[in-house]
Formats: sequence, C-alpha cells, structure tokens
Amino acid sequence: MLQETPTRFERKLTPPPMRFQARDAEILHAIHAYDGMLARHQIKQIFWPQASVQAMERRLSLLYHTSYINMPNFEQRRIHPIPEPVVWLGWRGIIYVASQMGIELDPPNPVNENRLRRLEKQARDAGLRWQREPRWSQLAHDIAVNDFRLAVEQAANHWPSLSLEEWIAEGEFLSKMDTVSVIGNSQARKKGVRPDGFFVLVDHLRQIDNSPAKARFLVELDNSTHPLNRFGRDKALPGLAYIRSSAYRQRFGFNSGRWLVVCKSKARMVNLKRQTEKVLGKQAAIFLFATIDQVTPNTVLNAPIWQRGGSSDRIALVGNIRGNR
Repeated sequence: MLQETPTRFERKLTPPPMRFQARDAEILHAIHAYDGMLARHQIKQIFWPQASVQAMERRLSLLYHTSYINMPNFEQRRIHPIPEPVVWLGWRGIIYVASQMGIELDPPNPVNENRLRRLEKQARDAGLRWQREPRWSQLAHDIAVNDFRLAVEQAANHWPSLSLEEWIAEGEFLSKMDTVSVIGNSQARKKGVRPDGFFVLVDHLRQIDNSPAKARFLVELDNSTHPLNRFGRDKALPGLAYIRSSAYRQRFGFNSGRWLVVCKSKARMVNLKRQTEKVLGKQAAIFLFATIDQVTPNTVLNAPIWQRGGSSDRIALVGNIRGNR
C-alpha cells in the first residue's frame, strides 16, 4: 500500500514552478469522474502502471502544492479514519475541469474558507459537483467502489466485442435522488434510492444480430456497516421497486436492470442473499451476489462468480445480456 510522506501534509506557501501537462489534465478529469476522489493506488493503476511510485509521487506533489489537488492535512489525519492515501480536487483543479466543460468559475481571491465556499456554490449552481473533502466516514466504502469500477472498466477494455457505454457515480444519484413507493407489511412508504453506481455494457456482436445488446447494472457495495436484518426492507424491496418505477424509466429510458451486490465476506453474502429471497421470492433473481475478493478484471464480467438470487446458480455477466436488457 502506498504511504503518505510527511512533506505532503501542509501546502507550501510559495508554489513550485510547474508546466501543466496533458496527463495532469487527465488526472483531474479522472478524479472528478470517479465521484471526486481517488486513492493514490488507483491513480498509479490508471496513469503509472509500469512506472515507479516515486515518479507518481513527484507529479502529485507538484499538483498538490499548486492547488490542483488536495491531500489530507495534519488535522484531517488526526480526526478522521483514513485507511489509505487519497486525493481530491483542489480549487485550481475544479476550475480547470469546469473550463473544459465550458463553465467559467471565479478563482478565489484571496484563498480563504469564505471564498472557497463561494466557489463551491458557484460550481453547484452551474451543475458541477465539487467534493471539497472526501466523505470521511465512508472513505473505505468509496475507495472500494472505485476499485470495483476500475475492475469493470479494465475487463471491458480487454473484451473485443464489449464496451462500457457509461458509468454513473453515486454522487449523481445523491444530487438528484429518485424516490419510490415501497409496499411492506401492507403499508406504503417512500424511500430514496441511491446506487453506489450504475453502468451499461454493450455487446456489439449482439448488435450485429439485432439481438438485445445492452445490460444495465446497479451496484451495491456492502461494507458490513448496515444491520443485516434490514437489507431486505431497506435495500431489496426499494431496489426492485426502483427498477419498475416511472422514475427509473424517466432517467434511463427502460425498466430493466440487475443489482450487483458486492460483499466483504462469504458469510455476509449468504445472509444478504437469504434476506433478499425472503422478501422478494422469485423476484430476487434481479439481484446477483459476489464477494469482493472474487472481483478482478479477469473475473468480474466473464467468470461465473455471481450468485443469482432465488437459486443456487452462478453466472457470468457477459453471456447473460439477453436476459438483462
């Protein structure tokens, strides 16, 4: 695991000289795309897969001291649980990303808390989400979601006839959350639904045959923090209602999809699957379960690691697109 170095904890008062490079721009766009935060091991995986850690560290240091990215400072490290080094966009980073999207933001002058809050509001009013700090209490969860996304992206890139059409991060659902009506114990209740991610796979061979070629998946990365006996009520029932809802159709254009539930342990997975089957019966088939250790770029799409709700079947995501349209 990459380690923090003491020289990074506080930003230099006088930024060092730096020539902005194409890869710097790609790093900023990636941080924004991955819901505003990336772990440093993820940045290395994407941008420095063959290079030394030192090469990456030198570049990230320049981006940090010039305020393009942020890293945890002394106080944040003292009061928050930080499982591993992470980075997120600094004020110069969000201004650059905004400019590439045709959005003009005013630089903070001087750089202080009030000016940064004003910049955050200006970005939000323009429809641009800037995560000024990671969600510290969910940091391990958010890192794991990004690891899962990277595995899916890498797998899709290596599959000749397959492509990843889009990935919608949790932040988009948080800012524009859909609400569904859930029936339980003969009573209706309203429930907001926010997947940890949504993605669409396209099988181009099926497109050629005019067969159903798209599969839609919603991600639930279970970090074993929610009460086990509430999964059926708070996740499975609303998850099914969401896919069937008018809100889902309005957002995605279809009422089809499957939930991928990724669990920390086999025991947790078995229990969540059982809870889902208890409340949904045969309809539990739209939920697929796997453990995080099973998920790699070599397995996530084409290996039968996913246990189907309501049965003992294990399936692969690719090859089942016809039933996922």
